[in-house]
Amino acid sequence: MPTSRSVNKLQATPDGRRQPTQARAQQTIQTLFKAAAQILDKEGEAGLTTNKVAAAAGFSIGTLYQYFPSKEMLVRAMSARGQDLVLQELEGYLRELETRADVQHMDGRELLGKAIHILLQGFAKGKGLSQTLIRLGWTLEKPDETANAVRQVADRLAVFFERIDHPALQTPSTAQMFVLTRSVIGTLRSASLEKSPLLGSPAFEEALTQMA
Repeated sequence: MPTSRSVNKLQATPDGRRQPTQARAQQTIQTLFKAAAQILDKEGEAGLTTNKVAAAAGFSIGTLYQYFPSKEMLVRAMSARGQDLVLQELEGYLRELETRADVQHMDGRELLGKAIHILLQGFAKGKGLSQTLIRLGWTLEKPDETANAVRQVADRLAVFFERIDHPALQTPSTAQMFVLTRSVIGTLRSASLEKSPLLGSPAFEEALTQMA
């Protein structure tokens, strides 16, 4: 998986693949990601091949294989990047609220609804990525990676509820937080995999907020 850290040279992974650990390599990775996303948008999953990605990005197939030994690994890396962006956006939103002096007087339902909206956009509708990529990423998911992301969401929300001490948003118990986060993410996963038309409807987002 690509990381955002930059060092002076490329490091080898246990399978001999190079990791993108310098600015030029990071640029190469982003170019490959962009090319793959464009192909997915135009041709769908069936049209995505490593040869097409390399050609669209302007690199040799050997360059692509230096970072991603297969199409599946490329898609998983793109999905992991998208997941990181979702978590970063959620963190930014919660941190901003935690610093507001008037947060306890704000509408609790709206506060929670915005958090749901961020998760919906990132894990189902594909903000910054295509819905096709999100769906493909779910089909290739590694359970441990998904569970880790959900735990991060749950842990961060638990801290948020404690910090703002909102009269309408009581801090959920450990069991309640587990059920809440797994229910939301599980619903988004199912909607994405099923290509549900509900993903574009306000009623779907409202139902998630109401459940939460």
